[in-house]
Amino acid sequence: MRRRCKFGLLGAALLLLITQAPPAAAAAPAGPRGIAASGYELIDFQTGQVLLAHNPNLRLAPASTTKIMTALLTVMQGHLGRAVRVSKQAYGVEGSSAYLVPGQRLTLRDLLYGLLLVSGNDAAVELAIADSGSVPAFVARMNREAKALGATHTTFLNPDGLYLPGHETTAHDLALFTRAALTYPTFRTIDGAKSFYFPGVPKPYTLVNQNILLWNYPGAIGVKIGYTIQAKQSIVAAATRGGVTLIAVALHSNYTHMWQDPQTLLNWGFAHFHSLQLVSAGERFAKAPRGAGRAVAAGSFSWLIGPGQPMPRVKVLYDWPQAWRAGEPIGDVVVGPRTRPLAVIPLLASAPSPLKAAAGGMLRWAEGGLALAVVVGAWRLRRQRRRRRYRLRVRRR
Repeated sequence: MRRRCKFGLLGAALLLLITQAPPAAAAAPAGPRGIAASGYELIDFQTGQVLLAHNPNLRLAPASTTKIMTALLTVMQGHLGRAVRVSKQAYGVEGSSAYLVPGQRLTLRDLLYGLLLVSGNDAAVELAIADSGSVPAFVARMNREAKALGATHTTFLNPDGLYLPGHETTAHDLALFTRAALTYPTFRTIDGAKSFYFPGVPKPYTLVNQNILLWNYPGAIGVKIGYTIQAKQSIVAAATRGGVTLIAVALHSNYTHMWQDPQTLLNWGFAHFHSLQLVSAGERFAKAPRGAGRAVAAGSFSWLIGPGQPMPRVKVLYDWPQAWRAGEPIGDVVVGPRTRPLAVIPLLASAPSPLKAAAGGMLRWAEGGLALAVVVGAWRLRRQRRRRRYRLRVRRR
C-alpha cells in the first residue's frame, strides 16, 4: 500500500500535468466595481487559477478575440517561415483588414502580424486556408482544439470573428485559449509587438498594434481586442508584474469601458493577490528506510494567495521498494482532487539504497575484473601468435 502524507497548506512542486483549468473558487470574493462587461474572468497564467469571475460561462459573440484561437493553431503547426500566395478568397473580406492582394507572396509569420496587430480578417481567412486547405476544415479544427483545452461552451463558425448566429464562446473558455496561446514564445513576440514593417503591395507599410494597453498599462504583454455591433466591445488583456502574469477577459463591454474594464480587473488582481512558493525544487519529503536519503520534489510550485481562494489540497504518496537507484521515481505529489488534479509531480530518490549501492560496487569490481581479464587474454594471444611465427621462420631456414 502506498503511504499517504497530508501537508495541509503545503503546496506542490513542478507543474508537470494540468488536466484542465481549476474550477472557480466556491466563495467568490467581492470584486471591483464599475465593470461594464456582461461576462468577465481573471485568471493566473501559471496555474489557471480563477481569481475573479462574473457570468464566466455565459455564451457571447466574441468578435475578433476569436483570432486568438486562429493564431494559436497557426503557431502550434509551426513552419512560420513557409511562404504562401494570397488567395482570391482572402481578398476583400469585410471588416478590419491587413490589405492583402491576391497573388501576394507572404510568410505565415507575416500573416500572423497582420492578424494580431491590426485584426486583419483577410489574414485570418488566408491562415485558415494555408493551414487546412479551406475555411470549413480549419473551423472544424478550431472546435476540436477548443474541446481539447476543456472549453465546453464554445462554437466557432469562422476564423475571424465576424458575426454569425451561433458563433459564440465564454469568458472562461476564452481565458483557456489565451493561456494556451501565451505558452508559445512566438505568439507572445508577435502579439506583443507594438509595430511591424509589413511587406505590402505595392510597397511595404507599418502595422501598428491596436492594443493601446501596450503603451499605457505597465507590464502589458497583449493580447487581443474585438468589436462587432452584436459583440459590442470585447477584449482580452494580459500583464506581468512581480513575476505574476494575469489574464483578464471582458466580453460585451461598451466603448467607454473598453480599456477601463481590463485595467480594473488587472489592477484588482495585482493589488489583492501575491504568489507564495509552497514547495521548492529539491525540497525533501519522505525519509528513505535505512537512512538512504529522501524523496525530493522534482521542481517548484506556487499558488496565488488572496481573497476567496482556498489553498489546494496536497497529498504526498510514496512507496519505497526493497532497492532503488538515485533519481528513481518513488511517488507523487498530487495537488488538488485526485480525480481532477491540478498537478501531479514525481518524487525522486536522492540516493541509492544500501543494497543497490553495494550491488553497484560489486558490479563495478566485476566489470573491472572482466576488463582486466580481456586485456590479459588479448596480450597472451598476441604473445602466442608471435612465438608461432618465430618457430615457422626458424624451420624454413
